[in-house]
Amino acid sequence: MVLARPVLFGYFCNVMNGRRLYLPVVLMLLAILAVATFQVFWLIKNFREEKQETGFRTNVLFGEALQRIRAEKLKLDTNFSTDVKFRVAGYSAVGMLDAMRTRVLDTMARDRKVRVFVTSKNTAFIREGVPADSMNEIHVFKDGPGPGIVRVLSKVDSLQDSIGVKELSDKYAQVLRKERISLPFYITSRKAVLQDGFPPPPFEEMQNEITIGFNHPVTYRLEVGNMNAFVLQKMWSQLLVSVVLVGLTVFSFALLLRSLVQQRKLTQIKNDFISNITHELKTPIATVSVAIEALRNFGALHDEEKTKEYLAISSNELKRLSFLVDKVLKLSMFEKHQVELKEETIDLAVLVKEVVNSMKLQFEKYRAQVNVQMHGYRFEIEADRLHITSVLFNLLDNALKYSRENPSIHLELKDETERILLSITDNGIGIPPEYHKKIFDKFFRVPAGDTHNVKGYGLGLSYVSYVIQRHYGSIEVESQPGIGSRFIIKLPAAP
Repeated sequence: MVLARPVLFGYFCNVMNGRRLYLPVVLMLLAILAVATFQVFWLIKNFREEKQETGFRTNVLFGEALQRIRAEKLKLDTNFSTDVKFRVAGYSAVGMLDAMRTRVLDTMARDRKVRVFVTSKNTAFIREGVPADSMNEIHVFKDGPGPGIVRVLSKVDSLQDSIGVKELSDKYAQVLRKERISLPFYITSRKAVLQDGFPPPPFEEMQNEITIGFNHPVTYRLEVGNMNAFVLQKMWSQLLVSVVLVGLTVFSFALLLRSLVQQRKLTQIKNDFISNITHELKTPIATVSVAIEALRNFGALHDEEKTKEYLAISSNELKRLSFLVDKVLKLSMFEKHQVELKEETIDLAVLVKEVVNSMKLQFEKYRAQVNVQMHGYRFEIEADRLHITSVLFNLLDNALKYSRENPSIHLELKDETERILLSITDNGIGIPPEYHKKIFDKFFRVPAGDTHNVKGYGLGLSYVSYVIQRHYGSIEVESQPGIGSRFIIKLPAAP
């Protein structure tokens, strides 16, 4: 366990540094693929089983619909009764007559069959009384049925022949509605062909075909359509669960991957910040150290002018350190909304001129051309003077630092009635499009390796963004590398 901790820590560091980020990504993709594959196979299996069950059920209901019609027709024939018991002369025969739900003396009709018994070579009896518990018994005749049997069976055939396709379709539709099955279907009928002198079963289901009749057998065929859509509709809950499960898995892994990427970016930003701020801290610390060393060891204390010079240098460098700490603290307080703004009515046009005049020496140092243009007459806003002034200083300072030789800066103010628009345009090095939103993040600086030609901490634009947001305004940037940048600030106008 002790050895595992350094290994895990090292692996995590490698992931954060981007060297092994591909491994968790591959594992996530494999896990998502496994879950999705399992769900697909599970759905296909259930779909096939449900489709098979639905097909079997529709065929059973088709047989029931036909059986009900035959039973109803036999009930209506009062002249025909299954109370049959007589002797048949002629050919010997063995067979079964289906007399389903025929009229009997009592009101409780029951399924019965008429059975033919052979008692000798030339005689046979037909007797009623055997329950109709099987619909798949096959007639067996020797040399064809006897004339007495034909007389009885013809009575049933005459009723069966009267079953029409429309009547069967209506009855089948009624049965389907009762079972809550909504499927389109098509029923056809054709005469059955006897083979080798043997009639078909009295009631036989062959997939979606049913043959009935003895003397004149008829085959009814059922064609059911739209089965796939119906089965999918029945499986909507399973489909929904599968989609939700896969979706949650993908969403969870996406959040995890996003977290890893963000952690990697934060690690990179942290490293850049440490590298930059280390350079910035080295200069004042080294300068103060040299000044103290000179005062201590080289007799500078005896030279009043040098003492004042070294003390002034040390004081300026310490102010730089204090300014850095103060900026970090202010930004942290802004994030926590612990800074109370002292709002007052400010004429932004006057404030812009004051800031430009106060930076006149810096503009001359960089040989910068500064132009201020105003459109409108009223530029008053409700704002904190100190923080809005700091915003202007930060943006103008960046325009100078990130410009090439002979920088050109253009400030423009517009009165848009309900808001005031301020834009600051320069001809500097520009910002790549992929960093336009990131430059307002804390500690972020446009990647430039370990070069530190421009001093900074990645805090200026973040501070500007927080101040503008606290004043219910907005800031955006338009920039192209090698051409320059334009920062646009929009603030609510004073009432």
